[in-house]
Amino acid sequence: MYEIKVNNKLDLDSTLFSGQAFRWYKKEDWYYGYINNVFLRIREKNNYIEYENSKKTIFESEIKNYFDLDNDYTNIFLELNDKNASLAFQHFDGMKVLNQDPWECLISFIISAWSNVPKISKSINDLCLELGDKQAVGAEIGYSFPSPNIISNVNENYLRKFALGYRSKYVLATSQMLKNNLNLIYDLFNCEYDIALNELLKFPGVGDKVANCVLIYSLKKHFAFPVDLWVDRILVEDYKLEKKVSLVKKRQWAQNYFGKYSGIIQHFLFHHKRKYNH
Repeated sequence: MYEIKVNNKLDLDSTLFSGQAFRWYKKEDWYYGYINNVFLRIREKNNYIEYENSKKTIFESEIKNYFDLDNDYTNIFLELNDKNASLAFQHFDGMKVLNQDPWECLISFIISAWSNVPKISKSINDLCLELGDKQAVGAEIGYSFPSPNIISNVNENYLRKFALGYRSKYVLATSQMLKNNLNLIYDLFNCEYDIALNELLKFPGVGDKVANCVLIYSLKKHFAFPVDLWVDRILVEDYKLEKKVSLVKKRQWAQNYFGKYSGIIQHFLFHHKRKYNH
């Protein structure tokens, strides 16, 4: 068992179950999931994170990066001076925007299109159970996320058994594009937002919303602003944008309004809308 001192407020429940990651679950007071494709369990206790992973190694830098622990979001919301964003932050102070693995994040959000969190989670977990490598933490068993090389070796019909439907062809085609060349997405860490967005849009099944999800939830592009049905409602109902305006135009308006931390603000607004203002 290892420990990490937490200097900023951390709400693990809101962070892990707010629609940005799909393979975490809670059992008793432990959260089980994956960071950099390593199975682990964590909990917060007396301003410390306790953890252990399947490799039985120190994992402090990886956990700090994943949970964005060195960043305090308070000033982002104070400087914005927006009542909707401020209310969302008050309710979910301690929620973090995750820094996930870009490969798993990309495939997960391709799978997420026109679906819901329970279905998305089941599809991804079933895919990992079938094609991933077994890992263990105590009595709990997990399975790694399969590489693009492994997914490329199956066919579209095989992928359909994971309830991916029409997304199967996109998952397969994207995996084939990244086979032996994951740097196509990892190199985007070093690109500006607009360049990274355009590169992601080249992958099958990736539109503006999915690309912006990958940018904010794995590639540290805080300017990214995914517009799904919930965020579309926020912009129309709370910020009075016209419904007929395209999702891309709405995204651009929001980025201009919210500024360089648009993606962090978006996640708080999104989660607050789902929880408190259906």
